[in-house]
Amino acid sequence: MREPEILLVDDERDILDIGAIVLREAGYKVQPAPNGDIAMVLIEQGLPFRLLITDIVMPGELDGYTLARRARAHHPNLPIIYTTGFARVASVRMVGAPWGDTLQKPWRTSELLRLVGTVLREPAKD
Repeated sequence: MREPEILLVDDERDILDIGAIVLREAGYKVQPAPNGDIAMVLIEQGLPFRLLITDIVMPGELDGYTLARRARAHHPNLPIIYTTGFARVASVRMVGAPWGDTLQKPWRTSELLRLVGTVLREPAKD
């Protein structure tokens, strides 16, 4: 069995489930996580993810920006896609957060798959 390619993090269960289904049907191996705290445990366990897709605003200790920064401490070249339902959050970059692309929720399946395909084909940028 292949290792997970994508760590998908969202506290909205429906979005997490639908995102995982869409990505799996497209042929990706996905590890879902319902919040940043659980996602960080998976990262610390050493699973070699090729992409982190994370909601920005989540309950718990780690929001999406903090999760991304900590994930990059373990995997410096890890590409990141942020998702958010808050337009204002999408337009503001948290200082010191590793930057990636932002996908506005609710996203369309075609938007998600296009962005994931693009990001996984290109090297990560800081």
